[in-house]
Amino acid sequence: MSESYDVEVMPPSVAVARFCMWAQAILGLVGVSLLVALLGGALPVAQAGLLVAGLAVPLATLLLIAFLALRMRSRRGWVRTAGLVVELLMTLLGLWQLVGDVTVGNLLGVLTAGAVFGLLCRQSSATWFDR
Repeated sequence: MSESYDVEVMPPSVAVARFCMWAQAILGLVGVSLLVALLGGALPVAQAGLLVAGLAVPLATLLLIAFLALRMRSRRGWVRTAGLVVELLMTLLGLWQLVGDVTVGNLLGVLTAGAVFGLLCRQSSATWFDR
């Protein structure tokens, strides 16, 4: 005999934050890939390692954002905390970059990171991750 069980639905604030984080990760990885493809062929072989080293932090950040988006369904508190920290840092870094030069990419990055941070700060998000 099969028993029905109650599946709790992810609140919209968490679902939208998760979607935005996936978009950040995918578009960021596409950008890093294009940067490597464009600059990798233009640099001498001796400097190619410097390009990879210079892109290690952005690549690690994007992979962390993707990992956190993947783990949102686990409802663990550390996922929300790590997401808040990463998105706050992304927002602050983006605002700092906007001081120097305003581009569409920077503006979209700041808005997306700020939106995710705001969505994860909502009470419904806190309740979802407090299990």
